[in-house]
Amino acid sequence: MKESVRKIFHWDRDFSRRMLRIALPMALQNLVSASAHIVDGLMVANLGPAEYAAVTQAGRYSFLFQLFLFGASSGTAIFISQFWGKGDRSGIHKVMSLCFRITVGLAMLFLLGSLLLPGPIMSLFLQEGRSRDLAVEYISTVGFSYVLIALDIVFSNTLRSTGKPTVAMTAGVVSIVTNTFFNYALINGRFGFAPLGVKGAAIATVIASAVSLAVNAGYTYWKRQPGAIRLNQLAMPGRQFTLDYLKRVLTVVLNEGLWALGITTYGAFYGMRGDAAVNAIGVYNTVDQLMTVLLFGVVNASAIMIGNAIGAGRRNDAILISRRMLFAAEALSVVTALGIILLREPVLAVYSKLFQETSSDSARTILLIAGCTMPFRFFNTINIVGVLRAGGDTLFSMALDAGSVWIIGVPCVAIATKALGLPIEGIFLASFVEEVLKIAVGLPRFLSGKWINNLTTIGKKEARA
Repeated sequence: MKESVRKIFHWDRDFSRRMLRIALPMALQNLVSASAHIVDGLMVANLGPAEYAAVTQAGRYSFLFQLFLFGASSGTAIFISQFWGKGDRSGIHKVMSLCFRITVGLAMLFLLGSLLLPGPIMSLFLQEGRSRDLAVEYISTVGFSYVLIALDIVFSNTLRSTGKPTVAMTAGVVSIVTNTFFNYALINGRFGFAPLGVKGAAIATVIASAVSLAVNAGYTYWKRQPGAIRLNQLAMPGRQFTLDYLKRVLTVVLNEGLWALGITTYGAFYGMRGDAAVNAIGVYNTVDQLMTVLLFGVVNASAIMIGNAIGAGRRNDAILISRRMLFAAEALSVVTALGIILLREPVLAVYSKLFQETSSDSARTILLIAGCTMPFRFFNTINIVGVLRAGGDTLFSMALDAGSVWIIGVPCVAIATKALGLPIEGIFLASFVEEVLKIAVGLPRFLSGKWINNLTTIGKKEARA
């Protein structure tokens, strides 16, 4: 027992290097992505509270799309990391071809929604008025980025899962530079462009998405990476292979979709408290994205390293990696939580134009709640996404993750909003009650080891690692 505990805390040099080689580029990419949202938010915030509320709530539709997309791509990444651990490029191409079908299909569905039903969609999140009208204008334009993002996420996830996370990070850096330039030019009317306001922010997002795709796909084919799939390899794989793939991946898509719908439902309840409440939540979302970049880097590194170990048939290594990463993420989450709590005042000073005194107090309290609950939230994040799902335990992960949102989270938020009439701070706190159930059910599953499944037998009889 003592020897087992010592191994968890005593990291050998090779393990540390592998983890940092994956986690740091992914953390930097997350930082780049978060910075893009911050730049967007600050530039739009300067236009006024209505504009900021519009982009914040319109972003929930894009968030819903991206979570469905993340489900498809991260579900596929489980297979890619295991196939890469086994050294099977043919398997990588087969799952990529199937992933493209799902991601592009989702993109077309959400694009049609943004073009044909922008008014009804935004009515779910904003009361009638100027902010809702601006949100309609925003999603009608930003929807054109969805197909680009759908293609890009397959290439970027494949690069990460096959040992090239710095390429995806570079694409992110180039993308944010592009996004920042066109935001500045199109929102405010600089360098000879007409001032377009929130529509300019949407156009900048479309352009930046195209640039990111160009970098990731361009490098993949230029350097003949494992993800350099040819047209003739896009054909449907065999029936059994496809069924085995869909069994796992559609579970992850459904998981992320149901979870995202739940979080989006939270947003609809937040919107019932008006633009000031929406803006307070928007500031929290921005801070959360910025402060958790390294944590998500650890989560993603955990998923890739565990997948590689399982694919190579190293069950004991997978268990040791999972325990090390879980403890690392928990320690890091405590440090991050303290950072959020201590940085509340400087953050609110940056967004001072959005708030009156009372709404500023709401944002301050929300950031305090976020800091206090973060260690619980990130235990569940790395356990579900970085361990259980990485081991192919997708059905259990879906039941735990999405089930907690809809069985506990949404009812609690609805009661706090409708029955109790709580202010935005109370509604926000109610959204974290679900984390208790996730810990109570998820920890025993982690300790059992039942989450370890070797998926490189896809298309054949499945086997335990």
